[in-house]
This record gives sequence, C-alpha cells and structure tokens, in this order.
Amino acid sequence: MKLTFKLNGKPNVVEFNTAPNQSGGISCMAKTSKDLDVLQYIISESPAMVVPTAIQQHIEKVLKLPIEIDRDYRGAGFAFKLDMYELVKKL
Repeated sequence: MKLTFKLNGKPNVVEFNTAPNQSGGISCMAKTSKDLDVLQYIISESPAMVVPTAIQQHIEKVLKLPIEIDRDYRGAGFAFKLDMYELVKKL
C-alpha cells in the first residue's frame, strides 16, 4: 500500500506492508528502510496522528468498512482494529 503525504509543498511517498495481527486487526509497517526514513521525517514535521489517520482513511476507503486506530498496539508500525459487527452485516 502506497500513501503520499504532502509536506512543505513536496510529495513524500511511503510504501507500507500490511499484515493481520494477533488481535484480529491489521498492522502496517514501512516496507523498506528508505520508506522508514521518509516516514520518520513526516512524523517529525507533522502534527500528531497525521500518519495513522491517513492510513486509517485509506483502509476504510478500500475496504468500505469502519476501522479504529489501535492505540494499545506496542509493536512496530501502526495497528488498526476492524469493526467485526460491520463486517458481519456485509455477509
């Protein structure tokens, strides 16, 4: 998954690996060390929660399901919780 963040008038592209996590949600990590460097720059120059909010919005748009940022996640990257009730409604 690729996301573009505009910062100081320049686009900064970060590619993420996505994977299921143990809590039944989704985790997203920078794909390469270059992506991690760009991501760290974006985080340092932006207001808090810009990156996880952008990832959340992208995932919701693709899945057409509401998700939440998992603020208790202590692993690398960012994690998101799926709303299982909304998922079951679609079945």
